[in-house]
Order: sequence, then C-alpha cells, then structure tokens
Amino acid sequence: MRKLALSSLVLAAGLSGCGSDDNGQTNPEVLLTSELKTSHSYEDIADAAVWQSASDASLDLLLVSLEGDGLALFDSQGQQVLHAELGEVTSADLRYQITASNGDSIDLVALALPDEQSIAFYSIAHQAKAEPELLSLGELALDFAAEGLCLYKNTTTSELSVIGVSDLGIAKQYKLDFDGANINSTIVDGTGLPQAVRELNVGGKLSACAVDDETANLYIAEQNVGIWAYGADAENVKERKLVDSVAPLGHLEEIEGIGLSYQDDGQGYLVVADEGAGLLFYQRDDLSFSAQTTVVGFDETKTLAVARDGLWLGNSELEQPVYEKLAYASLNTLPELASAPITSSLSHRELSNSNIKLVKSNGETEAVDDDGDAADDPAFWLNQDEPSASLIIATNKQGGLMAYNLDGQLLQYLQEGEPNNVDLRQNIVNWDGSSFTLAAASNRELNTISLYQIQAASNGQEPIVKLPALGEQLDQDQLVSSVDEVYGLCMYLAADDTPYVFVNGKNGVIEQWRLSPSEQGIHGQMVRQLQVESQPEGCVVDDQTATLYVGEEDVGIWSFNAEETASGEATAFASVDGQQLVADIEGLTLYDDGSNKYLLASSQGNNSYVLYDLNQQNQVVGSFAIIADDQQGFDGASDTDGIVATAAYLGEAYPEGLFIAQDWYNVDPNYALQNQNFKLVSFEQIRQAFELP
Repeated sequence: MRKLALSSLVLAAGLSGCGSDDNGQTNPEVLLTSELKTSHSYEDIADAAVWQSASDASLDLLLVSLEGDGLALFDSQGQQVLHAELGEVTSADLRYQITASNGDSIDLVALALPDEQSIAFYSIAHQAKAEPELLSLGELALDFAAEGLCLYKNTTTSELSVIGVSDLGIAKQYKLDFDGANINSTIVDGTGLPQAVRELNVGGKLSACAVDDETANLYIAEQNVGIWAYGADAENVKERKLVDSVAPLGHLEEIEGIGLSYQDDGQGYLVVADEGAGLLFYQRDDLSFSAQTTVVGFDETKTLAVARDGLWLGNSELEQPVYEKLAYASLNTLPELASAPITSSLSHRELSNSNIKLVKSNGETEAVDDDGDAADDPAFWLNQDEPSASLIIATNKQGGLMAYNLDGQLLQYLQEGEPNNVDLRQNIVNWDGSSFTLAAASNRELNTISLYQIQAASNGQEPIVKLPALGEQLDQDQLVSSVDEVYGLCMYLAADDTPYVFVNGKNGVIEQWRLSPSEQGIHGQMVRQLQVESQPEGCVVDDQTATLYVGEEDVGIWSFNAEETASGEATAFASVDGQQLVADIEGLTLYDDGSNKYLLASSQGNNSYVLYDLNQQNQVVGSFAIIADDQQGFDGASDTDGIVATAAYLGEAYPEGLFIAQDWYNVDPNYALQNQNFKLVSFEQIRQAFELP
C-alpha cells in the first residue's frame, strides 16, 4: 500500500468575498451567508465528502474531488492539509469501520475515476499533530465511466457495496469485500473481472447519488428530471419512487448534488444542491419537502458535503472556486426548519449496528411459481424414521401449498386456494387409534381453514393430502372463519392429545378451533375468541406450557393461555422498540432441544430475527441476520414473513436442527431477481454466533 504525501504543487489561496445579492431567495428576509472558506482554490471543484473523527471533531476532514487536479483534503477550519494528484477525480464518498476477516478495520474512501473507468479505494486516518494518511486499497475496474458514486454499508449485516452513476443514465452496484490489503468485488465474472450485482437504467444524465444506510434507500439524481428513490440492497429491490421533480411539477430545476444529514433523534434531511433552485431539504422519514433557500454569493449551487456542524458548499462559479461552510445555526433561521432544526449531523459511523450477529444461508428452496408477493410461511415435518428425508411444507399465497425436501427441491405443488400461513402437528391420534400428521392452513380465498395430512414422500405418494372438514361452518370442505380476513395461523396439541388451530384476522380477532378426527374427516368447532388491538399475523404455541404467542405487527408480542377454558387475558411479552424489534413483527417460531428453549421472531423492519430465552425469564439473547454465501450461490434473506425452526438432528448438514425463513427478495448467484423462496440455515451456526450452550 502506498502513502500519499502532501503535494508540493499547491495553488495559492484566492478567496472571493461574499456578495449581497439575494436574488431567488425563498425567504428574502433571511440572508444566509457562509462562515468559512477553503484556503486553496482549484480550477474545477466537484463532489466532496466529509470524514468525521471518532474522537476529536477538530480532526474532521473535507475531501474535495478536483476533476483533473486529483483530490484535496481540508481540515475542519478549511485549511488544506493534503493534495493528492490522482488524475481526474469526479466524486468521493466514505464509510467507516470496514472490517476484514482477520479483524483489521479501516475507514474507507471511494473515488470515481471516469477517465480510467474505475473506482479507487483508500483507507483514511487522521491523528492530532500529524498529516492525514491515505493508503491505497486498489481499484475496481468498470465497464463504463462512472462520473458519480456512493457507498452503502448495510447497518444490519455490515455488507458493503458501491454504486456508480454515469452521464448515460446507467447506475451499477457492486458488492465489496475487504481482505485486509485490498477492496475487491465479491462477485466476478468468468474472466475474474468485477461483476455488477445490479444495473439500473434510470433514464437521462445522472449527476449524483447518495445512500441512507439507516433506511436502506438509494437516491439517484437524474439531472433534468428529478430525484429517484430505490432500495439500496441488491437483494431488496423496491419499486423506485419519485422524491421530487423539476418545475413546473416539482421544486427542482437542475439537480447537481445530494447528501444526507442524520440526526441523533432518528430524524434528518435529504439535502439537494440544485444549480437553479439552490438548497432544498426533504424529511428523511417520509421524503416530504421542507425548505428551499439560496446562499449569499452563490450564483449556482452544484455540490455539497454534510459535516457535523454545517454544510460545505462548492462555490464553483467564482473565478477562483472554493468550498464554503454554511453553519446549521444559520440554516435554522429559516422558518421552515424551525420546527425540526439541524443541531448536528451524525456520521455513518454512528449508524452501524454491530450487535446483530450474522449467519450465512446454507441452502434454499426452489422459487415459487408466482411472482410478486407469493411465498409466505413455512412449516416443518420430521421424518422420524429417516430425518434427512424430512419435509418443508410452505405456502404460496397466490396458489397453494408446496412440499420441499431438505435440498430445497420441490416435491409437490398442491394448487388450492390462497393459503397464507401453515402449521402442523405430528402424532395426532386418529379415530381408529393410529397416528398421523395434521396440517392446517389459512385460506384467504374463502376465508377458511383448510386441513391436510402430511406423509413421507416415498413409494410415489404425494406428501400433502387434502382432508375434508366437518362441522356447522363449512365451505368446500373447509372450516369457515368469522374473522374479517384469515391471516396468521398456528396449531396446538394439548396434554390430552386434542389438536387445536388458532387463526387470526386483520381486525385483531383470534379464533381457537378444536379439531376432532373421525372416519369421515376432521370435525372443527370454534371454542373461543381472543383479541389484540390491531393487526396480528405470526403466532406459535408452546405445547409443553400451553402458551400461545401472538405477534401484533406494529405493537409487540403477546402471550395467552392456550387452553380453551382459560381466560382470554393477554400478557405483554415484548414490545416494538424500533431498535431490536422493528415493525412489522411477522413470523414466530420455537426452538426446543430439550435443554434450551427459544422463541424466535421475524423483525421485518430491520431484516433480522430476535432470539428470546424462554428458560431465562424470556430475556433477549440477541438478534441475527441471514446473509449471502456468494461462494455457494445462496443469497441472504430480507423482509421475512414466516419462519420455522426445529431442533431435530437432520443429518450432517443440519446436526443441531434447522431454521427456515421466507425470503421476500430472492436473487440468483448473479443477483438477477427471482420469484420468492425460503432460506435454510443450520441452527449450529446460530448457536455458535451467540456462543450458546
């Protein structure tokens, strides 16, 4: 790695005074003026970024790309401390605490080098009474010229990627890995060259991009059209949305730069530099327009960088262009920002979430037949004679039930209705004294409970067999529910071997049905109703303790006594806190190996799973996320709905059992979007991640 020293070719300072023309000012009575200027001017100044010190704000650095003059570094007071002649540099971005497998950690700088069709990477450090250090970490060869770029570090998984944007309307995203010496592309093509995991054909000329790591939103500025919001994860491709457009439909004119100001209260702003419209501010949470202003002495506002105490703005139209700092105290004099002032902006360093453990997916099922929101909830059937021949039973809520083997191969697709959730109980005593496996599913097509028998996939027999329902409330041999729309479902096997099914609706009503096998079918009778205030879905029953756990999506997890004669009183188990348990709460499942018993919850809002120790007063063990194993060709899991776990020994691949999670955004090894599926994780990985007994 080479160290970049202070260049001897430093231009003399040439500072332009502030003008007094407030033409175009949104609030003419509020004149905003800068308080600092960079000490050196360059012929062309372009995109910039701010590195914030973890220990001393006075050590913060402004990194300014200078097009043909390379890169200049200025201290927090605007004094130049380094000039690196790197050829044409047009864009810069930073992320913090990038960790290699050997434990080495760096703060990372990425620079766009369009002439070389590459992105250069450097580590950056700055200590008191010393020059800043930039150490080369190699370059990423591109097949296009990226004039702009932005980095993204997933706050849940710490996975790193870079997005390059071009004048030709194309944006490409690359997953990155730090090996301790270089930054490399995680995915390469057959010749070993970096391969993009996503390509976006946005449209016209792209002038800038920025990523909100906390909300996983990627913002791309299409210069003469507007600002687009995309999902930032290559595995979590949300439909793009238009944040704002150019006049006359919107507030913009010609977008040049964008940045993000993060507040310690979770709020903040998307900040836009527009050549004609000046500075514009949008709320981070809902992207609503907040304010628009101009700064005295700026004929055009083209580039910006967010600092902890203000905005550095590129004044590129001066005879001797410089960056100038506008303090947040000045910005807060705008009436539009008075109700939500910018007090200080956090760096991405403060957004990292190191408390979430990471486990790799060990396998996956084949994708479901239907696109869009289709796969939802899995259940697990243990083949007690041959555990490695066990089955995954899962729902395609657009068409039916699937049975998969543990290699993820589809063995059966029973097309019937719109099953949302599914659960099963084994060793149900039949009318003739034999035993069988009974499964139930919530069918949204008819607002019913469908019943099935699950059996081994051997001797040519199909694993899922439809069973007729009997009773007073029937539709097409199914039990008709009175909830507004059947949604979540789980089963319970009581101590006297009576099977039950719980089904909930979007109105918060939870029904309990007693099931009684007979020679003609399964008789169902609704025996009681429970209630939560808003929409529930995920539920699971601990048969040993007769405890029903229900997830109220935006509120938390409740427990009820599962006995049909018990009171309907709910007990709070865990609340949505926006940090660990983040709405929506989706799937719930149990893991019980005889010694350890855990409740697991899908925390959909931050793409993680929370683990509660039921043997230790329900204390939180921690959270984990499922990430990709790119070498094996398995992607991670995100926006998970249903989950299920088993502690059974399933062979060498899953010696301590299995955790299965629905994956909303499923991609193939080349990151092409596929229909949804289910991810498989060895529970041994989860135990080791938390160092559990």
